[in-house]
Amino acid sequence: MILIAGGQLDVNIRVLAQRMEQREIPFHKLLVGPENPPDLRIDIKKNSFELNGVAISPTGCFIRHDVFLYKTDNLALAHSRALNWYQAVRGWVTGKQDITLFNRYFYLRENNKIHNLILAQDFGLPIPETVVVNDFTGIDEGMVQKPVAGGEYTGLVGDLPEDPGSYPRFIQPRLNRPEMRIYRIGPKMLAFWLHSAALDYRCTKDIELEFTDVPQDVGEKLMSLCDRLELDFAAADFMADDEGKLHFLEVNSQPMFAAFDRAAKGQLCDAIIDYLSE
Repeated sequence: MILIAGGQLDVNIRVLAQRMEQREIPFHKLLVGPENPPDLRIDIKKNSFELNGVAISPTGCFIRHDVFLYKTDNLALAHSRALNWYQAVRGWVTGKQDITLFNRYFYLRENNKIHNLILAQDFGLPIPETVVVNDFTGIDEGMVQKPVAGGEYTGLVGDLPEDPGSYPRFIQPRLNRPEMRIYRIGPKMLAFWLHSAALDYRCTKDIELEFTDVPQDVGEKLMSLCDRLELDFAAADFMADDEGKLHFLEVNSQPMFAAFDRAAKGQLCDAIIDYLSE
């Protein structure tokens, strides 16, 4: 029995649940959001987990921190609720070694983009020429910039406001489309081309996804990187230079996947379900 936990408005959770229903695999849902939350009771000493008054014993769990928050006048409270639900469920599941869970130990460490670039290079993955600065004076306006901790769309140096803040940002050359995204799901890897004219495909709906093969030389090195980071569920992004060589950009520990699963005709969700069902 698999437990799926996350936000009521999270399309990724919805797609995964629908795939499980199609495959007639029994599962429990713990969804939080604008509708009434479920009743949860965890008795740590008695080793029991009750959902809506029923004790359940999942053998696998897929959980996503809810980032698709509902419209509310108290956004801080919505964030607090999402975080506390996530911590409650994940905290119990991580303590149970007999429950299969993605990225069991990864959340005990920080996901630092600079660290990941250094490790990627150590494992033989090409990376773009990269500097980190907080003074953008004299930098080519056509260079790409993004905060080292994320939280903003990728943009050009020339598009920065007059006062962009004094915090550090990556500066990298602009690489070429299409972008490649590779998912690591347990022992499997699935790759996709992302065709979009936008610098950051997340800010547009004008995008085409193409399911493709994982380049062998890239796949083996990425698998080793994910192993080092203790990530058995992740998505890494790559873009090519003028010679066509793919360069590692970053790896995401909680990637979106609904649209990619459609492009793969359910194979991505199947990989998640198969791993959690082992």
